[in-house]
Amino acid sequence: MSLHPEVLWAQRSSTDDEEKNYVLLTISIPDCQPNPEVKITENRLDLVAKSGSVEGGETYELHLDLFKDVIPEKSLHKIANGQHYFIKLIKKDLDIEYWPRLTKEKVKYAFIKTDFNKWVDEDEQDEVANDSEMDPFANMGAGGAGGAGGAGGAAGMMGAGGEGMGGAGGMDLEALQQLLAAQGGNFGAE
Repeated sequence: MSLHPEVLWAQRSSTDDEEKNYVLLTISIPDCQPNPEVKITENRLDLVAKSGSVEGGETYELHLDLFKDVIPEKSLHKIANGQHYFIKLIKKDLDIEYWPRLTKEKVKYAFIKTDFNKWVDEDEQDEVANDSEMDPFANMGAGGAGGAGGAGGAAGMMGAGGEGMGGAGGMDLEALQQLLAAQGGNFGAE
């Protein structure tokens, strides 16, 4: 039986610059084996990956019907530090408005969450000084690893939240309370 990996997503949009019009996905696959099967079409993303050893590892499968079309040949993907699989989908339509959700269906999937570490509100996109820290593909250029499934290194990026901008979703409040308590605030931690 295959498992659904956790998917964190963020996006940028632009009416005139294709390079600033994309969706970033961080897919969590523990001990991800090299060369997972990735198929990106205009309106769908399919990924099958193995974790752990070849004999005893888990299989992760992801099948997403995307909210709108993307440009498959310009999309990038790579494994980073054996824990995350990064995908950058270039949106087909140049539009200033964000997608309201990642998937075509209006269904809340428990495994899809907003990546608040990479998310920037629509009206604040131009104010982001260094987007390269949030984009694991920012310094790769046109000839970088990825398009056909290359591998590369990048620091792991974590995030929490619910799909879309619907709220905190998967935020660990106990961990937040412990962090605040360690910094001198009490805010209800016991």
